[in-house]
Amino acid sequence: MRSALIVALAAALTLGAAPGARAENRADYCRYGQQSSLFLIDRTTPYDEADHRTLVESAGAVVDALGAGDRIVIATIGAHYSLTRRVFNECKPGCPPARNLVDSFNCAGVIAQRDERDFRRHLLIALRPLMSNTDEASNSDIVATIARTTQHPPGARSFTRIVIYSDMLENSQVLPWRDFAAMSPDAALARVRTYGFVPMTRAAKVKIVGFGRLHSSDRRPLSADADLRLRHFWTSYFTAGGASARDISFE
Repeated sequence: MRSALIVALAAALTLGAAPGARAENRADYCRYGQQSSLFLIDRTTPYDEADHRTLVESAGAVVDALGAGDRIVIATIGAHYSLTRRVFNECKPGCPPARNLVDSFNCAGVIAQRDERDFRRHLLIALRPLMSNTDEASNSDIVATIARTTQHPPGARSFTRIVIYSDMLENSQVLPWRDFAAMSPDAALARVRTYGFVPMTRAAKVKIVGFGRLHSSDRRPLSADADLRLRHFWTSYFTAGGASARDISFE
């Protein structure tokens, strides 16, 4: 069954999403949250229909997994980490189970439901421009973008879930594709360490979506050798930041 957000995204892409007024005096829902999610969207490669469909479904899955008070940050990957745009950074409205009258007074369920609708509307507005891409950038600064974004998370809570929509074909000043495609995963990771681009991923679950195709016009699949080396590198990269290898997946 398709999530409500996926259906809403598909409709918004077709019809457009009308902005709404931000709710005034919104409660501090962030204090109720237990998780913090980062959704990074690579904007350096033109999307085809398969990319578009996968991206919409990934966005829906990320949001559907949020609990009351959980934070979600949506940001872009570009040609250089300094060009990253953080397009959304909010905590999902909702009340925790009331344990007493004080809890019930501090979080009104009816208001929280209204604020959640407002939250989803703002989310759709932020995502809509990112759901398609016809431009191709000369570089893809994936390593540094992930590192800088996770090393400085908003609020005091590190990310517990990281979803990256990208082919993960690094092509940056630190790791040009001509080097990255040929060097060993260990050598690439050593260079990442030299420049201080190890991410902060302790206890985070990492999911990479869109992996497995080249930048070529026909977007042909990676060779078996390239696929293996890239998986090895990215797994080493995230585990160097504290993630467990069993919590890293490629799709």
